[in-house]
Amino acid sequence: MSSYNIELNSKPKKGSNEHTLLLRITVNRKHARLRLDHAIQPKHFNQNPNQNKYIRSSHSKHAIINRDIDDKIQEAKEAAKDLEKEKKHLTAESIKQRMNQADYSSIIEFANSVIKTMEKNNQVGSVKKYKTLINKLSEFTKSNDLLFVEITLVFLEEFHAYMRSLGNNETTSSKYLETLRTIYRKASITGLTDPLPNPFFNFKIRRGQVTRTRLNEDEIKEIVELELPKGSLIWHIKNAFLFSFYNAGIRASDLITMQWKNVADGRLTYKMHKTQKVHSVKLLDKPKHILDYYDSDDPDHYIFPFFKNDIDYSDPVFLHNQISAKTALLNKYLKQIATKAGIHKNISTHTARHSFADIARKKTDNLYNLSKTLGHSSLKITESYLASFDEDAIDDTLNSVFD
Repeated sequence: MSSYNIELNSKPKKGSNEHTLLLRITVNRKHARLRLDHAIQPKHFNQNPNQNKYIRSSHSKHAIINRDIDDKIQEAKEAAKDLEKEKKHLTAESIKQRMNQADYSSIIEFANSVIKTMEKNNQVGSVKKYKTLINKLSEFTKSNDLLFVEITLVFLEEFHAYMRSLGNNETTSSKYLETLRTIYRKASITGLTDPLPNPFFNFKIRRGQVTRTRLNEDEIKEIVELELPKGSLIWHIKNAFLFSFYNAGIRASDLITMQWKNVADGRLTYKMHKTQKVHSVKLLDKPKHILDYYDSDDPDHYIFPFFKNDIDYSDPVFLHNQISAKTALLNKYLKQIATKAGIHKNISTHTARHSFADIARKKTDNLYNLSKTLGHSSLKITESYLASFDEDAIDDTLNSVFD
């Protein structure tokens, strides 16, 4: 069931005491708002009108604006009927997008509209990924405009070849194409690509072989026993790497931003930066021993000294950039740690997670438990993640056959 109401934007227009009128579309208690071409002072607005007379007669253009409101509500209702007739998924957002269909005939314009929503939701990483794709598409087409109808099988193959010609490997090239596919799918949901044939049905995105560097238990022991100057940056990074490993491979973004309020009742509980899901693990003796070096009475202090406690990281873009910079710093010193420990592998912050997963899978046959320990949302993700470790399984099979 859908409903349509008019409301005032909470903030007035810049340099004015007039508020823009918004059409609020509601479907199953979810809302989408469409900006109208009128703005009025709150005193002229009727929140509970009779016969949709939202603008009081005290406004000089009340008749015109009320008529435009009636037309816009009717347009929304027609858009909903069309979506239902076409058996499309009916949501407040899909009605809004159908009403704006003419504005989004360009895939780049549509992508920019998605970016605006992401920016409101502080999805900094996704915004960066979408903007990078738009820039690559503009470079490839030598234009700032690209219509949905131009996204064909031939276009995808040529764009893929262009990405490879820039020196991108197969994995990087595939990520651009996956982002483009996601945008196309979002547009399809709102009916913007119909009746176009979906070019991705016959286009196979070829992901390169993913190599996940991991350490065995002996190599982890070499890092544990490595003597480093206490209190030095490289010493802190060694501790953070091991703390990540001991706690099922905490991602760098979570490790860097970990605070003392995440430690309580013998558990480490935190919201994962990547998925926004809460993850909780029991703190065993080894990670507890590392925490003893950093004990603090302030729950808002960071556990590891990579972020400063007197700096405000609340701005999402600033936070994203700082996490990226600190991750790069950790990776730089982890390479030095590997060299000092006599480990001839290119390790990074990811290695702690990969190492835990590889060691754990060899010690347990319970894939469900391992999936939950890693914080994955499904077994399918865990199976895909562990697939890159399968050369060991192949080696074991050969040894069992020929030994």
